[in-house]
Amino acid sequence: KVVGYQRVAGLTGDASGGAAAERFWRNVVDERTVAIGGNSVREHFHPVDDFGDMVSDREGPETCNTYNMLKLTRLLYADSANTEYMEYYERALYNHILASQHPEHGGLVYFTPMRPAHYRMYSRPGVAMWCCVGSGMENHFRYGEMIYARRGRDLYVNLFVPSRLDWTAAGLRLRQATGFPDEETSVITIETVRPGAGSFTLRLRYPAWVAEGEMKVAVNGDPVPGAAMPGSYVGIERQWRAGDEVAISLPMTTRLEQLPDGSDWYAVVHGPIVLAARTPVFEDETLEFRADDSRMGHRADGPLCPAAATPVMLAAPDEFLESLEPVPGKPLAFRAGGLSAGDEEGVELLPFFRLHDSRYTLYWPRPDAVGTRTGGP
Repeated sequence: KVVGYQRVAGLTGDASGGAAAERFWRNVVDERTVAIGGNSVREHFHPVDDFGDMVSDREGPETCNTYNMLKLTRLLYADSANTEYMEYYERALYNHILASQHPEHGGLVYFTPMRPAHYRMYSRPGVAMWCCVGSGMENHFRYGEMIYARRGRDLYVNLFVPSRLDWTAAGLRLRQATGFPDEETSVITIETVRPGAGSFTLRLRYPAWVAEGEMKVAVNGDPVPGAAMPGSYVGIERQWRAGDEVAISLPMTTRLEQLPDGSDWYAVVHGPIVLAARTPVFEDETLEFRADDSRMGHRADGPLCPAAATPVMLAAPDEFLESLEPVPGKPLAFRAGGLSAGDEEGVELLPFFRLHDSRYTLYWPRPDAVGTRTGGP
């Protein structure tokens, strides 16, 4: 419905529809969205001041909700070029959408539980077909959908994804080469540009997750001066020529994000990437991660982790961040101390989109936060 409000606003100029869509987006993103970009429990919103269901229920954010939020975000961005929309788009894309498909058998996820030490179910072709399978098959073209945008003679670079752009009207072809998010750099090369058409402004998104003054840009080796701030664009206006190279440095830092209701549950985020841990609970447990054809086959109905066994953050938040150490040879992987997860040597945190076929923990409670939230046997 809200996507429809914005579509009507864009086609007819109906200001009330656009205002409704914007209000809805801000309510969902600012007050209801968890670290991965999802927002629902059992397909419903819950009170904004109580995220208890989010960390206690086996039915976490539904993939279809994020699918529709990305559609709405794209429409809103097209009207304003506001980088807030791209910050959400990037977060949801890498942490919910990318994580929602199994990298080997291709199964798709309906619910992504936030409950500590729970797991996800994946669809099976010809056996388990849900709404999140239909929209899920559409989701994965979005990696290329919002990398670039244009307005007049301005070309916007919004996402750091290996890609090639053909801007036919400007006679321009460029290539972006990057290993992001495993690498903190990206290089844009102008491959071809029509004579006389090479004057335009290249606008590079300065992500909010890069500290002020830390994003570095150079054209053909020469640093680009300027005072762009996180959450804005770095603009480079010049007469572009074939062979020009733009080098971008995007240093990522690690931080903790509380649940939106302010309770003492924390997700670990490195740059825009949410980190999680494999958390085995029951000895010699065998779980089925692929759904059958039952009515509720999309739901992870296995045993819940008992409240007493819920992994917790023993260290204070600042001390926990100080304990993080990169794991050699594993991009975006860290060893964390100060967590009770059955490993005295520390717990390995890795990008959630790389964690499949396992119980996992995304949100870590402080000790006093556990009993009233997780419930269960």
